[in-house]
Amino acid sequence: MKYTILKVLIGLLFLMPHVSRAESKSCSIKYNLTGWSFFYQGYKGSGLVSCTNGQSAKVSLTLHGGGLTLGVIDIDNAKGKFTGIKSIKDIYGTYFSIDVHAGFSRSAEARTLFKGYIAGGGAGVGGGYNLGLTFSGLTIKP
Repeated sequence: MKYTILKVLIGLLFLMPHVSRAESKSCSIKYNLTGWSFFYQGYKGSGLVSCTNGQSAKVSLTLHGGGLTLGVIDIDNAKGKFTGIKSIKDIYGTYFSIDVHAGFSRSAEARTLFKGYIAGGGAGVGGGYNLGLTFSGLTIKP
């Protein structure tokens, strides 16, 4: 009896990672952001989220934070990806974000995002005069 229970538990341990991987989906986002920074950073924008299960949604983005940053930026057609999504509803909320941006006339930005078990990131180019490294909160709303 002891060994039967042990065998079942070991079998479940091997199946659990496969089950959670099967439930997880990934989503991509195409977005635009515009804003300014002078130690404090404030961006606003919009985007379109598309998931591997066929769900999609238009979203609004706001980003507030701070760090060693200065300038203005206007990012168009940036792209990003999220993993660990179970439903498109998981996209919504505030993510901890680490941002890097630089440019003189032509500008680029990249960010890494974390919210619970969801990880993501994005990058894009556009116009602006800026340089910075910031820690911020990116809020995604329907």
